[in-house]
Amino acid sequence: MKDFTFVLISCGELAEEKCLKAIQPFRDEIELIEIRNVFPQIKMLNQMVESVQSPYFIPLDADICLYEDAWDRIMNAWRKHWRNPNWHSILFSLWDTLTERKILALKILRTEIIKQFPFQESATPDVEHFQRLTKAGFTCIQDYLRLRPIGDHVVAGKQFCYFKYRDVYQTYRAHNFDWDSAVFMGGDTLREKAKNHFDFFLYKLTMTKNSDYLNCIAGMMDGILSEAKNQSKTLEKQEYLVETKDAMDTFFKWYLEEEPLKHPEALLF
Repeated sequence: MKDFTFVLISCGELAEEKCLKAIQPFRDEIELIEIRNVFPQIKMLNQMVESVQSPYFIPLDADICLYEDAWDRIMNAWRKHWRNPNWHSILFSLWDTLTERKILALKILRTEIIKQFPFQESATPDVEHFQRLTKAGFTCIQDYLRLRPIGDHVVAGKQFCYFKYRDVYQTYRAHNFDWDSAVFMGGDTLREKAKNHFDFFLYKLTMTKNSDYLNCIAGMMDGILSEAKNQSKTLEKQEYLVETKDAMDTFFKWYLEEEPLKHPEALLF
C-alpha cells in the first residue's frame, strides 16, 4: 500500500482527460480510486472516505488539472508536516479559469482522522465537516494558500456552469455567509453579490462569446429563485429552471423587482 491515494471524482466533466493526464507522471507513486456518477455529494463524500486505505488521500475532482510541479509541492508539504499528528488537512489554492481568480482548494487529507468524522448532510458538507474537526481540536494547515495555485479548476459546459452557480447561490441562501470569499466578487447582500457576478459574466460573454457565461447567469438565477434547501449539491440529471435564452431577462426582472430603478441602463457594469 502506498502512502497516498488520489480519489478521482467524476460526473463527466469535460476536463477529465486533461485531469488524468496531469497525474500520469507520478501515477506509479500513488493509489488511484475512481468514483463516478455518485449522487448526491454527501453520498459521494462518504463513499470516498470509506474506500481509502492509505494513510493520506487527495480528492481530485475531474475538473482539476494539476500543474507539472504539483506532486513535488505536495510531497514537500507532507514531508514538512507529517510528524505533526494533529492536522487533518493541508490546503493548496487552485486557479479558477472561469472567474480568473484563486479559489479553495486542493486538499491533502489524513485518513485516520477523516474516517472518525463522517460527512453530514448540509448545503456544504465539507464546510460543516471542517467546523466539526476544528471543534474537536484538529487543525488545518493553510500556509500554502498564500502561494501560487497548484492547478487549474476548469468548469466548462452548460450542465457544469449552470449547476455550479445554482449551488453557489443555494448555499449562500442556506447559510447566509461567505464560506469562501473567492466564490463571490464582492457585495454584502444577495442582491449585490448577484449584480457583481452578473456584471462579470456579461463582460466575459461580450469579450469571449463563450455561452458558458450565460449558463452561469441562468444557474445563478435558479439558485436565487428556487426553493432554498439545506442539502448537498448533485449533478444528477435535472430540469433547468431557467433556460439559457431567458437568463438575462430573468436577472433583470428579479433585480428590478427587488429595487426598481429609474434608469435601468445603469444595470450594465
